[in-house]
Amino acid sequence: MIQRMHGSYVTTIPHNEQCHQTSTAPKRPHPFLAPPSVPLIYDLRYPPTSLRFPSSSSFAACGYKILRVPLTPEGPRRIRLISPDFPWAFDIGPSAGEEVVTCLDVLSTLHAELQHPLTDMEWGAAGDEKRASLIRACDRRLWIQLALHGGSNSVARTRPTVSFERPAQREPLLLRVDWLGSGVAFMGLVKDETFTRFVPGGGDRPEMWVVKFRRL
Repeated sequence: MIQRMHGSYVTTIPHNEQCHQTSTAPKRPHPFLAPPSVPLIYDLRYPPTSLRFPSSSSFAACGYKILRVPLTPEGPRRIRLISPDFPWAFDIGPSAGEEVVTCLDVLSTLHAELQHPLTDMEWGAAGDEKRASLIRACDRRLWIQLALHGGSNSVARTRPTVSFERPAQREPLLLRVDWLGSGVAFMGLVKDETFTRFVPGGGDRPEMWVVKFRRL
């Protein structure tokens, strides 16, 4: 059970689980973004305004704005997103009008960052298998756009085909989100010290969260 309370949240923990709670328990995000039971369905190829809750969820009638709650009870002011599924690190701060990072900030920033065109350097760093996966993912994304928004001659003409050469067009068709292949559904945030200890960077690093995805 989740209750909104002055921009924060509380959770009800069954009595038989309370005895297992310790001060060293791994930090968890708000239940909205906590796997394995994330209560929302979100395809990162589209803005957070498109996310929805299952019809069986108590939030089924709610829209994306309900995610304007602090990511954690501590109310972080800066975090960093990393993942074994992509090679980037995304820093997130509070959006305009917010004092701390919210769940909506996480999804909005993640979506925005993944819409950047893939650079030549990133393409060059990808192996043959990853390049083929990138083009297939781009192909699916463009055809979904075509189905949703009607015919587009420019899209059809520049639709990539599977090749190990970078598609020869000036339009930035390959996006970072294509790096995820078919695993474009948001599955939540977790703490993974085993993974984060190998992430380069020093000094005053922000709190790091690992993004999990699932296939659509």
